[in-house]
Amino acid sequence: MSLQTRFVFKQGAIYGVGNVLTKFSGLLLIMLYMKFISATEFGAVALFETIFQFILLLSGLGVKGGFNRWYHDMSDGDDKKALFFTSWSFNFASSFMAVTLVALLLWFFAFDVFKMELPRGVLTYFLVGTFFRLLYDVPFYLLRLEQKAREQTLWLGLNLLLLLGFSFYFLWYRQSGWTGIYAAQMWAHLLTFLAMLPFIVRRMKPKFLMPQLREMLHYGLPLAVSNVLTVLLTLSDRHIINQYQNLDEVAGYSMAFKVANLLQMVVVVSLITSYTNYFFKTMNRPGSMQFFASFTRLYLLLLALASLALVLFAPELIFLLSFGSEFFQASVVLVPVLLVGLIFSGYRQLLVLPLNKHKRSKRISLILIFSALINLAGNFWLVPLYGKMGASWATLMAQAVAMLWFIYEVRRCEAVNLQTGKSLLLFGIWLAMVALSSFVADLSFWAGLLMKGGVLSLFLLLLWFLRLVGPEDWTAALRFFRKE
Repeated sequence: MSLQTRFVFKQGAIYGVGNVLTKFSGLLLIMLYMKFISATEFGAVALFETIFQFILLLSGLGVKGGFNRWYHDMSDGDDKKALFFTSWSFNFASSFMAVTLVALLLWFFAFDVFKMELPRGVLTYFLVGTFFRLLYDVPFYLLRLEQKAREQTLWLGLNLLLLLGFSFYFLWYRQSGWTGIYAAQMWAHLLTFLAMLPFIVRRMKPKFLMPQLREMLHYGLPLAVSNVLTVLLTLSDRHIINQYQNLDEVAGYSMAFKVANLLQMVVVVSLITSYTNYFFKTMNRPGSMQFFASFTRLYLLLLALASLALVLFAPELIFLLSFGSEFFQASVVLVPVLLVGLIFSGYRQLLVLPLNKHKRSKRISLILIFSALINLAGNFWLVPLYGKMGASWATLMAQAVAMLWFIYEVRRCEAVNLQTGKSLLLFGIWLAMVALSSFVADLSFWAGLLMKGGVLSLFLLLLWFLRLVGPEDWTAALRFFRKE
């Protein structure tokens, strides 16, 4: 394995630890929630998650993306500190406005959104906790840009420990119901921000860089607008399910999505985070796009293997998280469909990088908005007919369109071999293994475990015999953590 590949994957592995901790703590919290709240309330929690994603993208108005793009262009250390001060200050102001806007909207339309009366205090705890969560967003960007994966993972671990501790306190000890969920989030995010405050102050130089801010807004605002619209349209599936069905169906869809989304958190986010920083740092060096093509091949192989494992063990995961609820077991069939969409989405997130290199943010925005509109139209068409399965297919179609368009745009701006034929063959083998997995679903636990291991082994053997994986990949895997 080349030094470049080893470095990126080592960084990705460290980020992966943080993401595994995030998902593991998230799974623990789901189990805790399912013990103390109903399926209907769990559906309402899922809707709050979509509102948080909307606020997160609205905050910063694209400056966070600009900070990510411009940081390595600043050669002087004081200039980098001034850029951080500018970005964090702007994010503070825009986050406050975003939270205030959502507070006003929910004050008047909360019942229309949730189709139920919210308990006293839930909205206040949610909004205050969200605001403090946003205040350490830019510092996390800084840690990633400086490739301090271990330090970021430690801060993330602190936040997760606080969140788990307060959640157990409010739900188990105080018996606060789902009000306690957001009280716990508020205190965890507040204390995390206060703990990070000395770090934030040390990395700042109180100098507002207005010219750079204008450049970052010019670059990032189109992406921010498209991302906000994309979130509004793509996360609308849960709200549309609620409007045409009910919160129980939202809960079933959200449970399947959380299991499938393990792929996004553990594989996609870890590797994309690590490689994005490396890509922008080396994008003007000779051979950078050849490395991009090599990294893409390994990345897709990991996506395929991890997603197949999730398909195979989704029934056990959902059974564990829902304490054996038969209602949630019906959501298992959604997982493979959602995972195909997440594979397309994960590939698309990698393909964004060459377009960002050429500052084609408007084209990225156009693709994201168009695919989001497809998702919205698909939800309105399919959800009334097929419920949560219709929402899953709408997401898959939208992600497929976005991925194909990104492939076309990358080929227009870069002479890079994406090995599309091998990728299609890999996807075909993956689909065959998913179909095969349906025959082992009804086996006993130990027989099923043995057969699922056999399916994964067969998948790897097919990759080997069809030369999608070669000896160099096994050697690279064995040498992954060895020093040069």
